[in-house]
Amino acid sequence: MTDLSRFEDDEDRARERYTADLRAERRAMREALRSSRGAAHLGLALTVVAVAAVAGFGSPRSALIIAGAVVAWFALVLTFVVALGGRGRNAVVRAYVATFGWAEWFSF
Repeated sequence: MTDLSRFEDDEDRARERYTADLRAERRAMREALRSSRGAAHLGLALTVVAVAAVAGFGSPRSALIIAGAVVAWFALVLTFVVALGGRGRNAVVRAYVATFGWAEWFSF
């Protein structure tokens, strides 16, 4: 075995280790950020309650601003999902879970 082939083997093994580590890290990140439709329903309910509380105790204008921000965020996420290839009902569900799925992060 020549020095060059030994170097290439070491380089290939290092690249394989790097790729495996990168895959494991991405898998862990996806698992940490995973959310469900049930959590999205809870997130939507909590958002509605928060907007209603702001409208009741604060000003209706503030509640409209917050609600508008949430709708704008949903529209932005839906646009992003469609740009990545999502279509129809699947795209809407993915955007819905991405917008309101934050309730999954709380341990109720």
